[in-house]
Amino acid sequence: MTGAGSPRQWLHDDCLSILAAPAALEVAMKRLSLKSSFAVASCVSGIAALAFTVAPSAAFAQVPPPEFSLVECTQGNQSQNYAPAITLFARLVSVTGSGQFSSCLDETNPGIAFGSFTITGNGAASCLMASVPTQNTVTWNDGSQSVIEFIDGVDVRPVGMTMVTLLGRVSSGRYENALAIKTLDVSSVPGVTQCVLGGVRSATKNVSLSLLRLF
Repeated sequence: MTGAGSPRQWLHDDCLSILAAPAALEVAMKRLSLKSSFAVASCVSGIAALAFTVAPSAAFAQVPPPEFSLVECTQGNQSQNYAPAITLFARLVSVTGSGQFSSCLDETNPGIAFGSFTITGNGAASCLMASVPTQNTVTWNDGSQSVIEFIDGVDVRPVGMTMVTLLGRVSSGRYENALAIKTLDVSSVPGVTQCVLGGVRSATKNVSLSLLRLF
């Protein structure tokens, strides 16, 4: 881990492309896609405490250095539905859902305390590869909105994992161009065995959210 300073110093050299323009950011996030925790832990070393932990007793979101934290929501939950159900064979699946973020802190806008969000997405999914990208539209308690694009999702629980982190970008609205880090407790999400036997039609997760400025 590098010393304190600008956000650039907090990130691993291999991931400096994250600090580029939004289009380059999307490419970088695809490379950092949450197929494994180690990709995030190595690339976002400066904010590894926020990035992915497999220990079931780990804290949800920890507060990052204040110089690039925009808003922290340490609690939340979401539910998602899949149509058609995710099964053994890959096919196009539509994702819809909703959720809430709570215990939010924005030090520059103390009125931000919570938000509700909707989830939409489409992508090929199967029991062995269920990671559908989604758009999360957050409506904050003051009425403002943030549209967050997450490159991947977690729709079937990875073997041996209980906590997973998704990377995304605020594409429009409040906090536009911020890096989004969404941590999910996937312990209640159906695993591969359940998926193969009966398919996955829905899933619920506890979540937290961090939005960070990159410049």
